[in-house]
Amino acid sequence: MIYVVSKDIDVSGMEGIEKISIADSIDLIKPWPVKQYDSETTGLNARLCDMTAMQFGYKDFKKSTSDQVVIDCKTVSPLEYKDILETSHIVGHNLKFDLKFLYNYGIVPRNVYCTLICEQLLYLGYETGKVPFGLDDVLKRYTGEEIDKTFQKTVAYEGIRTERGIRYAAEDVVHLQDIRKAQMLIAKDRDCLGAFYVENRAVPAISYLEWCGIHLDEDKWKQKMTKDKTEMEDYLAKLNEYVLSHDALNKEFVTTTADSTSDLVSDTSLFEFEPKCFVDWNSPQQCVPVFKQLGFNTTTFDKEKKKDKDTVLEKFISTQKGIADDFLDIYFGYKGAATNVKSFGQGHLNLINPKTGRLHTEFNQLGTVTGRMSSGGSKSTVGKKDIDLAKVKKLNSEDVRFVNLQNLPARGDYGKVCRSCFTAMPGNVFISCDYGAEESRVQADVWNEKSLLDSFEQGIDTHNLYAKLCFPEELKDVDVKDVKKVRPDLRQAAKSAEFALGYGSDGSAIAASIGMPVEKAREMVSGILKGMPGMANFKKNTIKFLKSHGYIVIHPATGHRVYWPKWAIWKAQQDRMDNDFWLDYNMYHKGTGDSVCEMVAEHKAMAKDWFEKNVLNYPIQGGSAIVLKQAAADFFDWVVTHGYFNKILFCVLVHDEIDIECPKEIQDECAKALQSIMEKAASKFYHKLPIPAEAQIANYWLH
Repeated sequence: MIYVVSKDIDVSGMEGIEKISIADSIDLIKPWPVKQYDSETTGLNARLCDMTAMQFGYKDFKKSTSDQVVIDCKTVSPLEYKDILETSHIVGHNLKFDLKFLYNYGIVPRNVYCTLICEQLLYLGYETGKVPFGLDDVLKRYTGEEIDKTFQKTVAYEGIRTERGIRYAAEDVVHLQDIRKAQMLIAKDRDCLGAFYVENRAVPAISYLEWCGIHLDEDKWKQKMTKDKTEMEDYLAKLNEYVLSHDALNKEFVTTTADSTSDLVSDTSLFEFEPKCFVDWNSPQQCVPVFKQLGFNTTTFDKEKKKDKDTVLEKFISTQKGIADDFLDIYFGYKGAATNVKSFGQGHLNLINPKTGRLHTEFNQLGTVTGRMSSGGSKSTVGKKDIDLAKVKKLNSEDVRFVNLQNLPARGDYGKVCRSCFTAMPGNVFISCDYGAEESRVQADVWNEKSLLDSFEQGIDTHNLYAKLCFPEELKDVDVKDVKKVRPDLRQAAKSAEFALGYGSDGSAIAASIGMPVEKAREMVSGILKGMPGMANFKKNTIKFLKSHGYIVIHPATGHRVYWPKWAIWKAQQDRMDNDFWLDYNMYHKGTGDSVCEMVAEHKAMAKDWFEKNVLNYPIQGGSAIVLKQAAADFFDWVVTHGYFNKILFCVLVHDEIDIECPKEIQDECAKALQSIMEKAASKFYHKLPIPAEAQIANYWLH
């Protein structure tokens, strides 16, 4: 049965639809042990748009009955249902969206189950867009039932004033329990109910993060933009001048204004013959001939297309020292300045909401294959453009796109300038709290690596330890505590090896990044593996498990896991590759380049990233993400419990960092609570070492 709560909607003549009072609807909904929930809105931006309807539903599996209550929010205040929403177990699809509209009324549900997040969790590791996660897609996957979504675009304007609108709204709270039941059975079978718990607890906190937004000082940002543009133009002028003054380049890449007009005007004497570089420095295709002319090798192998290609990427070109170093300094200086202009400019200002005065962007809870959050939306999500904000500000929607706040420059003078533009509003302070050496500490714990564990316990710089392992001969007479002081160059090189090894490099990537022979770089990697048997053993066991099961366990306590989507294909091929296959291959196919050779090459390539990179990286990155979400959920609970909702504002979550804004009068209490909660969250998952957090108070984003 569908029940409608409204002061003016007439349901007479609508079969199976009955109108009831607010009191009767509360009496009906309150006893339900689980409340399916959804809402209808006038748009997607919760800070600009209104909620037109809210729907509750419950399916009694024992009695085989199903009821839905559709509430007309134009005539009935959502506050009538505040107690129900805040004290009940709420099930919804993409609840992050619905919660933001409830926050407008000060309604803060915390006991939630999001079928979207749980479904994404069950497919963690699959390429974005390969598995559809819409409510209709998920429902069909589990039950075969279909929901007609053709009215979805119309309902924002037509609302629930018609029978079609009422039935459409009610339909979204009919099947959520079916999905939840199916997901829970799978999670139980996979032993990942703990992952469901962590992720669902984080949903209200991440929704609050988007709802709060962050304050951006427009004047300071515009000043930064002006400097960015000036710097870019200066580098551009230097690039063009370099070409004009270079004997070889000016013959190939220079034209004159007279050349471009001679076909239009016969009397070229009217025009000045001004040499001009015609290279578009933003076009890699146009830049490649310039680099080749200067003597750079631009050829690299495209692993995906399996053929050579030209590139002018910095990580490849910058290792070619002694050819034209002055040109590289100018070119990569220009590329960096151009990136600053494009990525950290007007787009941020366009996102400032005129109603809140703050920049609101998107944070994707399971934004990467490891479960780490991402920011800024993606082409596969609704949140690529803020259409509602564009309309209000009378801007082209293409210019109002959600920005990535997690990639804002943090290091060097430019990083400080960028982050100083994000400020606390009058009467508030900005608190940044981050974990100290979180990744290294998680590595020590997960790998059960004694050398790392001992280093932390003894207060030894772990980069010094890596340097000793990478350069045993050069540092054989240097105490591990003195490496930074005696050989800072080797310590810096070892940091590259430490980072690259965590991402599966055999040494080639290290060599490219620091200009070292590949063999020497591989010796560095070998030294680390020999000196860290815990890491080597973890890698070996994880590869063995991955080969047999097709996934990597991120954390055994929660059951988070990353799936290898092509594992079944790889496993089937692997099983066919017995001794007879390899005898035949070596005798008749090896080195011929035939179809069998191609199949073997693809088979090995398919597994390379997983066996070398992912087995070490995913548990560390994914485990750190679990800690951050646990901390965010715990702190959100603290905020709400202490009556600080809409006073303490969530601003940014960045991998190992939580940034908030709060009134000055409670800054010490808030900073102390955040730091303590973050440390306790880490201790729930990693026990061999403490993972300390440090809170800093300022008027702007410090970290």
